Amino acid sequence: MKTTKRISVLAFAIVAFAATMTTVSCQSKQDKKSEQSKDTSFVFTTPKVIDMKSYFEKHYKGGDIATRDTSGILSLSDITDDVEYVLLKASNGKQEKFIRSAEHLFLCKDYIFVQEVDGIIQYDRQGNLIRTIGRKGAGPGEFNWVYTMVVDDNTKRIFIKTSGKINEYDFDGKFVRDIKSTYDGKLMPLDSNRIAADVQNLWYDVKERLVILNGKGEVEKSFPRYQLFEHTNYARTDSYTDRIPRLTKYHDVVCFNEAYNDTIFELKNNELQMRYFVDWGKYALKPEYLIYENKEYAEKKQKCLWLKGFYETDRYIFMPEHIYPKTFVYDKKMDQIAEGSPTFFTRKYNKAYYDIFKQFESGFYNDIDGGIALNVDEISLDSKYVVSYCPASDVKDYFEEAGYGEQVLYPDKQAKLKALVDTIDEDKHNLFIMMSKLKE
Repeated sequence: MKTTKRISVLAFAIVAFAATMTTVSCQSKQDKKSEQSKDTSFVFTTPKVIDMKSYFEKHYKGGDIATRDTSGILSLSDITDDVEYVLLKASNGKQEKFIRSAEHLFLCKDYIFVQEVDGIIQYDRQGNLIRTIGRKGAGPGEFNWVYTMVVDDNTKRIFIKTSGKINEYDFDGKFVRDIKSTYDGKLMPLDSNRIAADVQNLWYDVKERLVILNGKGEVEKSFPRYQLFEHTNYARTDSYTDRIPRLTKYHDVVCFNEAYNDTIFELKNNELQMRYFVDWGKYALKPEYLIYENKEYAEKKQKCLWLKGFYETDRYIFMPEHIYPKTFVYDKKMDQIAEGSPTFFTRKYNKAYYDIFKQFESGFYNDIDGGIALNVDEISLDSKYVVSYCPASDVKDYFEEAGYGEQVLYPDKQAKLKALVDTIDEDKHNLFIMMSKLKE
C-alpha cells in the first residue's frame, strides 16, 4: 500500500536532488529550513523504481557504457506483433503540400496529423491528404509559425502554440478559439477548459517549470523550479530543448519529466506526484551538466545517459537515449529491462543508415520484414503503436543502397514492403510512416 505525505517544495527539491545521486530512500535527508515553508504544491508518493543501475552492472562489462553483452538486446519481433506502413501523399487533387520538416506526428484512430514549423497537415489513416489547417497571419485562427502542437483524440481538438497565444481547432479544420499565453513550451489539454504548459528555461533565471492555464490564459497553478530546478550560471541550458517531450499522456494520465531524467511525475489534482524513479546509478545526469555553453561539464555530460523521451504504454516504457544509439525498454508485465540498439546491425546496414539519414538513432533491428529499424519517434495516442517516420525518398534511397534484411520471420511481409517501396515517388509522396503494433 502506498504511503502519501505532504512535504514542502524546498524539502521536495532536496529529496529529489539526493535521489539523483543515490535512490529514493534518501528522502529523510531534508534541510531543517524547509520546515518553515507553507507550500503544499507537491505530494510525495513512493514511486515505482526502474532499476537501471542493476541492469548496467549485469550487462555492461566493467561498467563501460560502450561495451555490453548482447543478452539484453531486443529485436523488433520481441516487442511488436506486426508492422504497418503508410505513405503520406503530397496532393489530393485540390491542394498540394510537400513536407519540408516534420516536427511531430500524431497517430489518431481515424487521422494522422503532422506538425511543421509553418503549418498543420491532416491525413486519413491511408495516407490521403485531407487538408492543411489554419494559415499564416495575425488574425483569429492564424499563426506566424507553430512552436508546438498537441492533439486530443477524445475531444477531437488540436492545440498549437504560436506567438502570444494558443490556437484551438477541431478535426474538421475549423478554428474554435484562441487563448492568450506567453508560454512557449509543450502543451497538454487537461479538460475542456484547462491546459498544462511546459515552461522553456532558455536562460537560467526562469522560475517556473510547469503551469496550468485556464480558458483565458490565466495561470491557475504554477510549479516553481526552486533550488533544484534553477541554474545559477548565466548560460543557455538544455532544459529548453524541443527534443525532449516532457509532457506526455498515457490514457488519462498526464506525465511530466524534468530534463534530469530520473523522476517522472504524474499531474493529478493540480499536484505533481512521483510516478517513476529511474535509478541510473553512476550514469545519472546532474543538473549542472545541462549548461551546454560551459565547457567544464561537456566531458562529464558525455559519460552520462541522457533521455530524449519517456513514453509509457500498456505494457512497455520506452526510454530513447539522447547521446548513445540505444533505447531502453522496461517491460511492466515481466518487470524487466532490456534495450534496442542499431549497433548490432551488420556493418553493411549500419553504414547505409548513417550515410543516408546522417545519424545513428536508437532502434530495434527489424526482423519481421527486413525493413528499416524501428526508431521511437512517437507513440500513438491510444498507446498501441510505436511510430517512426522519415522522408519517403530517403527510405527508397536506403533500400537501393543497403538492400533488405536477410534474417526475417515473414518473407511474405518483406515482399509486400518491397512492392510498397517501389511505388515511392518523391514528386508524389511526403513521409514514410512505420507503425509497429505493441505486444499486450
